[in-house]
Amino acid sequence: MFRTSAPTAPPTPPTAATASAPGGRPDVAVAPVLRARRLVKTYGEQSTATRALDGVDLDIARADSLAIMGPSGCGKTTLLHVLAGILQPSSGAVDLDGTDLATLSDRRRTRLRREDFGFVFQDGQLLPELTALENVLLPRMLAGTSRRQAAADAALWLDRLGLQGMHARRPGQLSGGQAQRVAIARALAGAPSVVFADEPTGALDQTTGQAVLDVLAQACHRTGASLVMVTHDASVAAVCNRTVAMRDGRIEQEFRRPQQARPQAGGAR
Repeated sequence: MFRTSAPTAPPTPPTAATASAPGGRPDVAVAPVLRARRLVKTYGEQSTATRALDGVDLDIARADSLAIMGPSGCGKTTLLHVLAGILQPSSGAVDLDGTDLATLSDRRRTRLRREDFGFVFQDGQLLPELTALENVLLPRMLAGTSRRQAAADAALWLDRLGLQGMHARRPGQLSGGQAQRVAIARALAGAPSVVFADEPTGALDQTTGQAVLDVLAQACHRTGASLVMVTHDASVAAVCNRTVAMRDGRIEQEFRRPQQARPQAGGAR
């Protein structure tokens, strides 16, 4: 199903009432965990200004998964960064459970990104001098968790993602797929409400990338975390419940896949 808007208005955001509930049940009223309204993001000033976001409205339900697609320069990465509180919009608002992110101090936004959000980037962004276990436990310790508890949580997630026996390896001793699984473990160990993934398989071959996608989608589904993923690849977007297509800073279309039509995620490989 595609939703389009009147020519003079931005696309109507999917409502909470039409989002899938945890477990994939459609048409159940679920309050959005993230809500964006009239987002505008402009770079530069006056005659040289570039509008990366041009009035974006979007709801993201709890435990839902959303792929943001579009050509290079369409604003998809900017949208992810604004939703995650990394960038502030020029105008408009992003609410997390009813709290406008713009009203938070820099310290509170940093804490929010550490405790409420998880991130998986294209290159993993693991610290090369730390082991896999240390890369996962470090954000937990920065959030105030004891080292003992953080290490136990990190070990549990690494094992869940098929990395038994690799806890002491550094990133340079891991394959690309294994390193991305460490990044996924790091993102999920703190029980975030939303996981943001920016081209998480862009640096991987097709087979390894699909395995990593399956692990990411399964892990978010099991924990009830919402997944917001930027990609230019339709096969990557297909693991998500919903896809929005962007062009010139606007959402042009939104597509929701029937539960039975989504690819079945395989086990950790």
